[in-house]
Parts: sequence; C-alpha cells; structure tokens
Amino acid sequence: IVSENGDKWDSKKEMKRWLVLKDAEQAGLITDLRRQVRFELIPAIKRTETVQLKTKTKEVEKTEQLAITYTADFVYTKDGKTVVEDIKPSPKMVPKEFMLKAKLFLWKYGFKIRLVYKATEEV
Repeated sequence: IVSENGDKWDSKKEMKRWLVLKDAEQAGLITDLRRQVRFELIPAIKRTETVQLKTKTKEVEKTEQLAITYTADFVYTKDGKTVVEDIKPSPKMVPKEFMLKAKLFLWKYGFKIRLVYKATEEV
C-alpha cells in the first residue's frame, strides 16, 4: 500500500497506526518515533580463509550464515523506555516464525515486543 505522500506500508492498519503514533508524538506522549527499525537477533557466522593469489596469500572473511534479524514496525520512547511495536491482524494470526523472533528479542534486549491488533489502540 502506498500513501498519498509516497510512503510504502505493509497494510492499511500499519499506515493508520503510524498516524495515531504521529499524533501521540505531536502531543508529547511519545518521542523518537521511527518505523521499520532492524534489530540483530543472532549475528552472522563468519570464517577467515587464506586465499592464494598470484603473488601473495590473503586472509579473506567469508560469511557462512547471514545474521538473523527482526524488523519492527514501530519504535518509540515512552516514559523514558523504548517501546517496540508490531502490528498483527489478530492474536490467532501470529506466525510461529514471529513468536520465535519475539522470544529471541526478549532474550537479547530484555523486554517484550508490544503486539498491536487495532490501529487505534492507546499508546
């Protein structure tokens, strides 16, 4: 979905939530509102390999596996605490992959991702 100003959104609900959060930011309820913030959950696995060139040998770092990341719909600060929000259609429609990433997020960052089911939910 593309809004009038050209921003791309995964859903209408996500776009409406952004407007609610922007209003909350303008009212001073939240600060530092950002969208599509990426968090690293598990770093990439790399190895160093020695490569023989024509005239010398060179150490090259190769990636065995890419990092596992989670991209939050919205991140903001409320009452001095960081809040990470993810929009979902309903509690019954939360993918298992997301639940695993949410658990890894809690383990690494020490707080839960806030699931939002209605765009107009209180901030």
